Amino acid sequence: MSFLHLLFKHRFVKASAISLLLGAGGVLATPYASAVSAPQTVVRYFVYAHGLHVMTINSAYRLSGNQYSVAAQSKTGGLLQLFMKTNINLRAQGHFYDNGMPEPESYESAGWSRGKNRHLSIAYKQDIPDVQTMEPVETDREQILPDERKGAVDNVAILMVLLHKVQEGQGCGNGAVKVFDGVRLSTLQVQTEGVQPLPDGASKDWGEDGLRCNFVAQQIKGFKLSSADRKARKPQQGRVWFENIPQIGMVATRIEVDSPKIGHIMVELEGKPQQQP
Repeated sequence: MSFLHLLFKHRFVKASAISLLLGAGGVLATPYASAVSAPQTVVRYFVYAHGLHVMTINSAYRLSGNQYSVAAQSKTGGLLQLFMKTNINLRAQGHFYDNGMPEPESYESAGWSRGKNRHLSIAYKQDIPDVQTMEPVETDREQILPDERKGAVDNVAILMVLLHKVQEGQGCGNGAVKVFDGVRLSTLQVQTEGVQPLPDGASKDWGEDGLRCNFVAQQIKGFKLSSADRKARKPQQGRVWFENIPQIGMVATRIEVDSPKIGHIMVELEGKPQQQP
């Protein structure tokens, strides 16, 4: 039970690979269909921790030259669902600036996690993310001032801008961005590594090579006041591979994260994506 307890205690659903991935399956309503004039891509990912299947992410997204919209659902999977339950639905949308950086408009997640129904919504006003709803309210964390949040984007926007750059043939870009998830402020640095062989054990359904990008995420504000947990302050290193899937285009097929709290986390595309009008 110690490993399962660790996953639960440290908010595995939101603090690890999910936070760095979201943008994935098919059971959700069309995400903001009227807002983005692009086909809907439907995908499913399995999340593994220490080799165990612990979560499934289903999602549908639309991505055009200057807009994106996403609907996603994450649920506990494998044996973990016998011990804990998570079922979170997420919606987000936004634009891209002329320089390619994301300009989020809204982000909302709701569902059951860590023993409670939870609801978070964020709106963006003058380049500052503003929490509109947080249920239940978290009062035991450092306050993050508006000036500190200025220019920060949500986790979905990060994946969408990476996918947008990759599809435009720009690699993943190289640079840093601030990420705000409602309670924590982090930095994310990304570096394009180029086309490389896929890791041992990766799915070979579409090819032997993939475009690899490395990233480093590190929380800088929003730590719990009651905790001196130094692991939360350590950087999380990770890697993502994109592959060109026939009739679909470039898709994130594998993500690996080295979490100071959880250990090695792997997220892998499950089955061929689908495209719908």
